[in-house]
Amino acid sequence: MSTDTSLVTLCALLAAAVRSGLDVRSALEHVGRVAEGDARALCEVANGLAAGVPWGDAWTIAPPRFWPLGRALGPAWERGSSPVDALDTLADATLAKARASGDMAAAELGVRLSLPLALCLLPAFVLIGVVPLLIAVGGAVVGDVTGGGP
Repeated sequence: MSTDTSLVTLCALLAAAVRSGLDVRSALEHVGRVAEGDARALCEVANGLAAGVPWGDAWTIAPPRFWPLGRALGPAWERGSSPVDALDTLADATLAKARASGDMAAAELGVRLSLPLALCLLPAFVLIGVVPLLIAVGGAVVGDVTGGGP
């Protein structure tokens, strides 16, 4: 069973590889070799770049979920700038999106659980709270009616 390497992990690995002195193509190749699942496509991107394939065309080999990596690394490839800040920004944005998605899922779950929870608790509330109150009030009213008069 193979698991896919997350985009955040790939950003961290690529940033570490670049910080250690590798160029962008070599970083893609090395990270692609150690990655799991579909992230191995980064090796194919690196091989395409080594063969002279243009940057944008090389990224069409990779699954669409990795295209943001291509956009983040593009300026480093084209201008020679450091991609570390762009990779950190991409990782932060990806985490923020995942956090927002998790918050939304938690809110939806809360709404979905409201009705079943209410249906479970309502009978208990009626039996423990309302019925004894009705019996007590009913007994007091009936007692006043039957026992009334001098």
